[in-house]
Amino acid sequence: MFLKHLINPRPTIIIFFIVFCILFTCLPLLNSSFELVFSHQWVSPVFVFLFGLLLPAFNALGINNLVYEKNIIRKDNLVLGFVFLLLCTPFINTVSEWIISFFLLFFLNSILETYQKEYPFAQVFNAGIIVSIFSFIFPNLLFLMLLIVISGINYSNLNWRNLCISSIGVAIPYFFYFVYTFLFDETFIFPTFETLQFISLPAINDFKTPKLIWLSILVIISLLSFVELFQWLYKKSIRSRKSFLIISFYFVFSVLLIIFGGLKSWYFVMTPLCVIIGNYFTYTKNKKIGNFLFLLFIISSFYCRYSVML
Repeated sequence: MFLKHLINPRPTIIIFFIVFCILFTCLPLLNSSFELVFSHQWVSPVFVFLFGLLLPAFNALGINNLVYEKNIIRKDNLVLGFVFLLLCTPFINTVSEWIISFFLLFFLNSILETYQKEYPFAQVFNAGIIVSIFSFIFPNLLFLMLLIVISGINYSNLNWRNLCISSIGVAIPYFFYFVYTFLFDETFIFPTFETLQFISLPAINDFKTPKLIWLSILVIISLLSFVELFQWLYKKSIRSRKSFLIISFYFVFSVLLIIFGGLKSWYFVMTPLCVIIGNYFTYTKNKKIGNFLFLLFIISSFYCRYSVML
């Protein structure tokens, strides 16, 4: 019922998507003041609001177009765009995560573009330099460089030249940082990797009922999405299968970021999880269950978003 309008969508769905983004961003204002909802340590509430309105929307459309253009999901749809926004439910003022997640789309695009290239020097260099730049904010992002090795094995183009080029891409931002510290007599600070962190039971108990409901529905949908993916993976094209393998490893590495970096790294899981969930909603054989879960996801997301500041 709902999903069929998002698959092979009409132009009016784009307008609906824009309206949905605005309403979803403004929803917490129903029970809290503007300054309280969009408060931030170093950004004014107005800019936080604009970032929160534009960056998740651009990210949603970006991943939607990326997946379709790379033939990962062959049906033209806007399902992934809505799924990504719903995954953004708990995030109100996470400016750094919004920016980094958006640019990590270019990292993922570079990885996927290595398909059928024997020497994808430009792609692995771009991937390395993107991760390196944002590792100044989240050093553990350097773990994502393992995706270059995985993609090399997956696409059968792993060689020492590609590894050297990607390492040069990682080294360049730190080289310029070293030159800056040398010229201006500053201290060169190496990235500090966060140690293993386990989510304690008290931290989970601090979750309020709306967030627990939202998380429960998300877990159910995620489990069904993984089952759907691996059950029907053999029917997909070779490129789609190999791409989903990359995205699955991306998801695993992002989960490791949560384990080592804490719940603040949850935002980086959303891109691979969005693709996997979007694949389920697009191709599920049982449309009634798919529509029912999608409706529950929307309702729980709005409830959680409304109650996030309570």
